[in-house]
Amino acid sequence: MTKYRLHYFDARGYAEVTRDMFHMAGVEFEDVRYNLEDWIKEGSTTKETMPFGQMPVLEVDGEMIPQSSAIARFVANQLGYAGKTAVEKGWADAYADLYKDFLNEMKPWAMIAFGYPGQVGDRDELKKTSLDPAREKYFRLLTKGLEKSKSGFLLASGISYPDLMFFETTTSLNVLEPGFLGTDFPEVTAYFKRIGDHPKLKPYLETRPFQPK
Repeated sequence: MTKYRLHYFDARGYAEVTRDMFHMAGVEFEDVRYNLEDWIKEGSTTKETMPFGQMPVLEVDGEMIPQSSAIARFVANQLGYAGKTAVEKGWADAYADLYKDFLNEMKPWAMIAFGYPGQVGDRDELKKTSLDPAREKYFRLLTKGLEKSKSGFLLASGISYPDLMFFETTTSLNVLEPGFLGTDFPEVTAYFKRIGDHPKLKPYLETRPFQPK
């Protein structure tokens, strides 16, 4: 049996989509969590053990794979959350790239809202100029994708890793910016509720460390 070890900080962040998939599939993995202070303190050698000096990193039978998107895509393909046909796999990757576009477009606001050091700007103004337009654009695209698939998820065959990407980030945004999800895109509201209520995912969401609130 394949042995998986997922290395990341003691937080949701860039590893949570991969954790979601392992729990949904009922596949055992070692969730190796690091304290941020220990990671950055002078003299720490932990970074040197990681391929790119950063996390998350997934170990597969001792072989390390870096980068969150590569890890999520790999695990999705291993566990059946990357589409059922070649065309669906292409669409799964396309939606994952769309998710990255969403992050980039809301980044000016996010850098302030998440408290990154050295960032300057007015949070409320940046909400109007970056977060709100990104929300409008991508919620419309998600609605279009859901109407096309007719499955309740972005792919016709069912839930996939880009669904989880949008779900996890929207979960955080709805906490950082109460009311972010809103009610003006009912298909999207129902979509995120459907993911959160997924019978193979919900037990983990209800018991996981660092609840997003």
